[in-house]
Amino acid sequence: MSQRNWQLNCETIVAVDASIDRIWTALTDADDAKRSFMGARVTVGDVGEAYRLERDDGWRVTGIVLAKDTPRRLRVSWGLTIPPGVTMPNCEVEYIIEPAAAPDAGPRTQLTIREYVDGPVPPPLADASRTGWAMIARNLKAHLA
Repeated sequence: MSQRNWQLNCETIVAVDASIDRIWTALTDADDAKRSFMGARVTVGDVGEAYRLERDDGWRVTGIVLAKDTPRRLRVSWGLTIPPGVTMPNCEVEYIIEPAAAPDAGPRTQLTIREYVDGPVPPPLADASRTGWAMIARNLKAHLA
């Protein structure tokens, strides 16, 4: 993390019946990510390069890859277009992918998504970020089921 005063804004944890490599691909492959990220294509460069999510309707997230430990951890800066007159703090998102205990012989992986901010999130957007990350985790889990 950088020198800013980062605070955990929200955390979503989900167990997925899929391998670590499969979850990594679902988060970082342009076509595969569409099923989890509301139809958006993802671009994931190397550390210091671009991170983007883009949909045909113009919705876009832009950022920079801050950490990339394939296939276990991805941390990116996260910026999207917000309504005029609303000030959003800087944001970073971290995906942590690790083995989870599986009661049967199939693969089970824990995905943790953490969103960090360096200031207060405006009330109209606070619930949207928590709800959005939970929805993305559910979409990913359903896609890989």
